[in-house]
Amino acid sequence: MHLEHIGIASADIQADLERYRRLFGATPYKVEDVASEGVRTYFLDAGGTKIELLEAVTPDSVLARHIEKRGPGLHHLAFAVDDADDMMTRARDEGLQTLSDAPKAGADGKLIFFVHPKDAGGVLTEFCAPDPAKPSDGRPRGAE
Repeated sequence: MHLEHIGIASADIQADLERYRRLFGATPYKVEDVASEGVRTYFLDAGGTKIELLEAVTPDSVLARHIEKRGPGLHHLAFAVDDADDMMTRARDEGLQTLSDAPKAGADGKLIFFVHPKDAGGVLTEFCAPDPAKPSDGRPRGAE
């Protein structure tokens, strides 16, 4: 298991994209809509660290409500695992609350699920694994 990416909620995607360009010389290498979540994701390589900027594309999305309640900024930490189903079973066996009944399709060819922040030190925590039904961008770890 390793840190796969850092998710950042954006209330002004153009300003945030410009900020990351100025800070890290990073521009999106991949933009993807996740219609089921009402978000658009922008993946950036910030010096070998993968950043996922999240933009709400529907006003009733979970992300839009998150930004309204908490403001923009750190949204989640995502950890890569080999098997999302196995990790979800392990998390539940440890008594952790997951935010879905099963892993679901996410961005970048991943199956994902989240652990509630109250069970993860106040940080929304995502686990993601390759989805055999969807291709990812093919970037190896460390080359994001």
